[in-house]
Amino acid sequence: MPIASKVAFVADSTLGLNPEEALEQGIHVVPQQVIWGNRALRDQLEITDEEVLDLLRQGERLSTSQVAPEDLRTAYETLLKTHERVLSVHLSGLLSGTVANAMAIAQEFGGRVKVLDSWSLNGGLLLVLEEARRLLRRGVAWDQLEEAVAPYRERVRGYILPQTLTYLHRSGRISGLQRFMGGLLSILPVLEVKGGRVLAGLRVRGFQEGLRRLAQLFRRDSPAGGPVYLAHAGNLEGARTLGEALRAEGVEVLGPLRAGAAVSVHAGPGTVALFAGPRG
Repeated sequence: MPIASKVAFVADSTLGLNPEEALEQGIHVVPQQVIWGNRALRDQLEITDEEVLDLLRQGERLSTSQVAPEDLRTAYETLLKTHERVLSVHLSGLLSGTVANAMAIAQEFGGRVKVLDSWSLNGGLLLVLEEARRLLRRGVAWDQLEEAVAPYRERVRGYILPQTLTYLHRSGRISGLQRFMGGLLSILPVLEVKGGRVLAGLRVRGFQEGLRRLAQLFRRDSPAGGPVYLAHAGNLEGARTLGEALRAEGVEVLGPLRAGAAVSVHAGPGTVALFAGPRG
């Protein structure tokens, strides 16, 4: 029996799928926490993506926090009753403490739980998880999996386009002056996700121009093409517009995914994102 059939797959809720959707793909989701005032709410379980977006639009200040250790431990204990092993893939350890927590808890299970840092989030995390699953099906040994995934993971890219500067300012990513000048000139930043970091990329004049530039960035960084996941924070039309432009050039477009709390809180409602993996 192939090893993949004996392995349960876990990801955190930055994945871009709700727990039911993820389970249809054989992925068990553990929740990040959404912090609202003095309350810590379990993402997708105690607060929905739509509620996060509504609160942000109402001017509420939210933040996100790592998956609670007890949720990771419970997931591993439960899954190991029906599977030989668990592969737990999470958003970049440079963006969250979830990976570190997961690695510490994995040590309690004597090598039956392996934790992978995706170096990304959302669609990038999903791409890395899918590659790890393919490698296991091809017979890659459990103790060689991280080394085998590494070349693929290094080439995964993400591009995040906010619709407004309001939420980047609110989350402390840009200054008040930058927000004022950007709003005055309709300038928006493209945030690039690579190597586990979110970096400021090029600046664009307006959201529609930004969507065109996302397609150009994909062609620049992935000249051979490859699979693309689109994600959005309550902006399905924007994701569709970008998807149509990519499909017209023969790109394999997957999704769209939900941007999720982590992206929505920092970049805001209306955000559209593109995550690209290398061609197999």
